[in-house]
Amino acid sequence: MKVVYWRRGTALLSVLGLLLLSSCSGSGQDEYRTVQPDTGPVEYRVEDTGTVTYADNYTIVPTVSGTVTECTFQEGDTVTAGQTLYTIDSDALEDQIVQAQLSVDSAQVALEQTVASLGQAKVSLSQAQAACADLTVVSHASGSVTAVNVHVGDFISSGTPVAQVVDSVNLKLTVPFALEDAKALTPGAAAVISFPGKADTLTGTVVRVYDTPVALSGSRTGVNVEFSFRNPGTLASGSTAMASVNGVMCMETGTISYTTEQSIYAGQSGQVLTLSIQVGETVTAGQTVLTLKNDSLTNAVDNAQLQVDNAQLQVDAAQVQVDSAQASLDQLTDQREDYTITAPADGVILSRTSKEGDLASAGSPMAVLAQPEALCVHASIDEQYIDRVGTGQSVSITFTTDTGEQRTYTGSVRRVEDTGVTSGGVTDYTVEIALDNTDGLRDGMNVSVSILTEGKENCLRVPVKAVDGDTVQVLRNGKTETVTVETGLWGSDYVEILSGITEEDTIVLP
Repeated sequence: MKVVYWRRGTALLSVLGLLLLSSCSGSGQDEYRTVQPDTGPVEYRVEDTGTVTYADNYTIVPTVSGTVTECTFQEGDTVTAGQTLYTIDSDALEDQIVQAQLSVDSAQVALEQTVASLGQAKVSLSQAQAACADLTVVSHASGSVTAVNVHVGDFISSGTPVAQVVDSVNLKLTVPFALEDAKALTPGAAAVISFPGKADTLTGTVVRVYDTPVALSGSRTGVNVEFSFRNPGTLASGSTAMASVNGVMCMETGTISYTTEQSIYAGQSGQVLTLSIQVGETVTAGQTVLTLKNDSLTNAVDNAQLQVDNAQLQVDAAQVQVDSAQASLDQLTDQREDYTITAPADGVILSRTSKEGDLASAGSPMAVLAQPEALCVHASIDEQYIDRVGTGQSVSITFTTDTGEQRTYTGSVRRVEDTGVTSGGVTDYTVEIALDNTDGLRDGMNVSVSILTEGKENCLRVPVKAVDGDTVQVLRNGKTETVTVETGLWGSDYVEILSGITEEDTIVLP
């Protein structure tokens, strides 16, 4: 921006920067400092001093108390993440772990005992249920009922024959064949059943060829063969018959018997509660023929079930004890790592307050670690300007060396503290500035900070001192005139002019 020096009646122009001139006494002429409006940026900056420091320091704090048995570092040492810094005496913890393990073992033994008791109770229940199931008597074969030996209301013992079942429709016959003839016979082969003194024959089937030879009369030897055939209705058990296969006749006659001829027995003792069969009726295999009442057996089932239920409750309780004891052991075991304190990150030890032999207290700091590459700047900003400062704003940082060299760094506002510090009636707020480059900076250095809080490019602008409210003094025809202007952004050094003057105007500075 050009500064013009005017003497009334003379048009002398000098490019002098901002020169402070005074009136020439006794000259009778007025002198002015003037500037021409120009186009450029208008910026508002909050400036102060700051201190280079580490961002996000790590404070090493133990979670347990005890004597420090090992300290592996000194202040200023460089450490790596995970490196052991301190070891704290854990003898008391190890004693607790031993006791907790004993509790787990004891609880496990108790659990195994209750599980064994539960198994025994289940076996007893199964036996009682099996005995109770025998109170229902079934027929194990199909056939006709030829005899019923009990009545409803009778008291019978285990093994009592309650009925007789005969299958008189299906008959069987076993007769001997010559050894060589028997070798040619196979189960399923068709046979002819004949009867001594009768011309009628029946069709049968080979069921079984026995393996063991049998001795016959007259010093003969044969092999028994079993046949099955259906009763035409005229045959009875005990009748005699013969069989032939493919024209080969058996060696002797045999006795006809029913395929099924068995008694139904009671499996348990008790009183006959129901009886569902009568002589002459037909039954099938698996059909219930009677039921018994035996209160001692049914009560035994109920008692056995109660024992199982109680045993299960004891197992569940024992399992809870095991789980609780194991959880306590796991918690204590996990605490072992609390007695070895490691570096949380790569960095440099800034301070160490505990050493080997000292007593560490849970929650009390033992050391401070910082990451060298995490340098930042902390600046204390006056309460008058703090409202203008916000995160993300650009910052220029300047450090002056002992030779007067100025090093300039760039950064941005990372954080603004909500709580200020009051001193001498003035409250300052700490602003943390992230640096884009930290080369040559060290912790504790003092720097100058300039925070760009607001800015605008390509503005018609004049110096702040030239504007009084909404007016400026313009030099026209050798005289000053007060001109009203519309201002925009007010910066630290310049004010944006929206209307009222142009770049051709000459502005008088106060």
